[in-house]
Amino acid sequence: MPGTYRFLKIDADPTNWMLSEPIDAEALTPSGNAPFSATIVKPRTGTLLLSSRAAASVVLWGEGGVTPNGGAFKEQAFLYLPAATGLTSTAPGSMYELPAGTDLDGLAAQIAAAMSQSEPCTVQYSDGVIALNGATLPFVVLFEAAAGG
Repeated sequence: MPGTYRFLKIDADPTNWMLSEPIDAEALTPSGNAPFSATIVKPRTGTLLLSSRAAASVVLWGEGGVTPNGGAFKEQAFLYLPAATGLTSTAPGSMYELPAGTDLDGLAAQIAAAMSQSEPCTVQYSDGVIALNGATLPFVVLFEAAAGG
């Protein structure tokens, strides 16, 4: 059914993401190889990068929906990778704290380029380095530090 949608769920990750603006389904498949990029507002404000080539499924719906969170999130800026548990502070294994001062726009551009070109890239996080495979990475979400964090 054609329409616009505010919520989405990607692959087996159970997190329900609320978009800042409604989209139609065609927005998920931008021209070329560029990933879909959107601001999400729930369960926390951040930037979603979605590879339409690597994501096996994306479910869209219009209104309502649970946004599981399991408690408070990290106060620092962090990168979220897909997880069977979804975005939850009770299972933080898929949240990687980013160093203070990380250029999130630059990092988003770097990851988007890796997705577009099906290339690997690395991301520095507080405890080490994450190696991402742009060819198979379905999505990531970048979160700014919380106010006062």
